[in-house]
Amino acid sequence: MRKLSLSLLTLSLGVALLPLAQAATTPAQEHLLEQVRLGEASNREDLVRQSLYRLELIDPNNPELIAARMRYLLRQGDAAGAQKELERLTKLAPDSPELKASRNEMKSNTGEGRQALQQARLLGVAGKVDEAIAAYEKLYGGVPDDVDVAIEYWTLVARLPARHSEGVSQLKQLNASAPGNVSLLTSLAKQMFADNKPQEGFAYLAEMARSASGRGIAADMWFSEVKSMPVSKASVQALQQFLLQFPTGSVAANARVLLDQQQAQLQDPTFRARSEGLAAVKSGNTTQAVADLQKAVQADSRDSDAVGALGQAYSQRGDRARAVAQLSKAIAMDPDSPNRGKWDSLLQTNRYWLLIKQGDNALKAGQLSQAQNYYAQAQRVDRTDSYAVLGLGGRRGGAQRGGGGGALLPAGVAPGSRQ
Repeated sequence: MRKLSLSLLTLSLGVALLPLAQAATTPAQEHLLEQVRLGEASNREDLVRQSLYRLELIDPNNPELIAARMRYLLRQGDAAGAQKELERLTKLAPDSPELKASRNEMKSNTGEGRQALQQARLLGVAGKVDEAIAAYEKLYGGVPDDVDVAIEYWTLVARLPARHSEGVSQLKQLNASAPGNVSLLTSLAKQMFADNKPQEGFAYLAEMARSASGRGIAADMWFSEVKSMPVSKASVQALQQFLLQFPTGSVAANARVLLDQQQAQLQDPTFRARSEGLAAVKSGNTTQAVADLQKAVQADSRDSDAVGALGQAYSQRGDRARAVAQLSKAIAMDPDSPNRGKWDSLLQTNRYWLLIKQGDNALKAGQLSQAQNYYAQAQRVDRTDSYAVLGLGGRRGGAQRGGGGGALLPAGVAPGSRQ
């Protein structure tokens, strides 16, 4: 019996002497820590304060508690109090991840670190994305540990075309590990809408709407996105879905007015054809777009938006000649249209590949001079693409060898390979 008592005493002393980092977290502690994270994500300082108080009663030396209390004091502007918590954490858990994150948090919220963080943010606002990312990494010694700053960092990374997928993926991982963060959900929703993934964007807004602090922001973003949609069956359904999610409030009242207007407009067959055609172009439904927009243009040949959209639909279908004709007409009708930049770009692309196709057809027919003329025109339209240059080079080489057209292009290069 005495031997058993000594064994139990030894075991108890061993457990008591375990490092803090190895101490198990009870379900009650984990729940309160989760409440802290939720409060931080939703800007509910009252929830953070209450949860910290209860954690203090259960386990005052918990490293996560001390780190959270340091963050809370920093948000309250108590840098001295936060420094004391950091010093305490350094003594109690010198090798913990909480200490590393807390040091970075303190660094970026005081003195030169705060200035460096502000400079990184200014670089991002100014569009100097690469420099901004480098500034964040220099300040934090790599990817920031703090969730809010990590959101800023990965949102910047997502703005780089070569790293866009990586940035979005990391933002999604942050959302999985720290759900409910309004800033994070806002960033993700904007990314999805920009990537033409509206359903994913609305899903993030629905998640945001579950919190009191995020509901108003979610409603404004959702309604703004729906308002930007071309009037169509899809926009009516989107408004109805919005009202199911947000049945009350001033934004809901505006949505009901807009819904009534759109439903009335869609009763007009001409308006319906135009609006459904514009929506179909945006979603890439080329067959429906061409059919509806042809009806709209027949009903009103002066509608430059419908004419330009029809040109875009033809472009999506690969009908270069019709695309060039419609886009040229739209630009002539409304040279100051807000769509002018898009029309110019599409016209250049379609005109280039139409000339390339005409050059290829002339080559097949043995009309070498005519082919050279088409390729030369194509080169003048777009000097950044090599296809016309290859055609011209092949033509000259063929002429020197007696006019053969077989050496025009390297293997694997297909005519019209760019859309």
